[in-house]
Amino acid sequence: MATVNLGKVKLKWRGTYAGGTAYTPDDVVEYTDGSVTSSYICVTASTGNAPSSGGSVHSSWNYMAKGQATSPTTTQGDIIVRGASADQRLGVGSAGQALLVNSSGNGLEYGTAGRVLNVQTFVNNTRAVLSSTNPYNFFSVNYTQVKANSKILWWGQLAFRGNASGEVRFQLLYNGSEVNVGQSGYPYTAQSHCMYGTGCGYFNGANSTGSKAVVWRHASANGANETPAGRYNPNSSDDGRIGQQASVLTFMELDF
Repeated sequence: MATVNLGKVKLKWRGTYAGGTAYTPDDVVEYTDGSVTSSYICVTASTGNAPSSGGSVHSSWNYMAKGQATSPTTTQGDIIVRGASADQRLGVGSAGQALLVNSSGNGLEYGTAGRVLNVQTFVNNTRAVLSSTNPYNFFSVNYTQVKANSKILWWGQLAFRGNASGEVRFQLLYNGSEVNVGQSGYPYTAQSHCMYGTGCGYFNGANSTGSKAVVWRHASANGANETPAGRYNPNSSDDGRIGQQASVLTFMELDF
């Protein structure tokens, strides 16, 4: 019987794969498939059969050691996403953006997600005796708009006491223009107790940022002098059973 020296049995390194070279079992080569460099061992005699293509190994080869694809990222904050046929880089978005599914529903992108940009509340707790006049400003303040063309939701309450005659029209003016016409008003009552004017609405903000003048007022359409009530923000001087009443106007700025 022949003697076999097991120390002489070994794999045969053939270097980088060459398409015109004939390979026999136990030959080992290096081959780069796309961006992934791996080592392969020949399992069936082969000539002109690349070890793999598109990540699929040819039947005449097996992986010896599979390599790792080179990262497509280039910049801090990049992430790797699956593209149409391979992993690809998605560059980091800009400040304040969120990761969203694209309009086609087959990938990711950075964009603006719905969020609250700012909330600002104004309080008026100064008692005033109201006289018939037109207009009368309950609030004359400035709101700081954070983003151009944002959406603004507002609501408010005005505190009154003491009935008065007349038809009262309330208006909210933002940046010089009336918004939400007819969406604030006053439930008239002949009672002399505390009562409230209310309002709420939603409108498009200005096309620029910064300080915007806000006025919430009563103003009759025909210019007639009016008063919605006897007192504004009543307190214990009007009735010992009540404390200082306050009127409130709140703005919530939205981005979506």
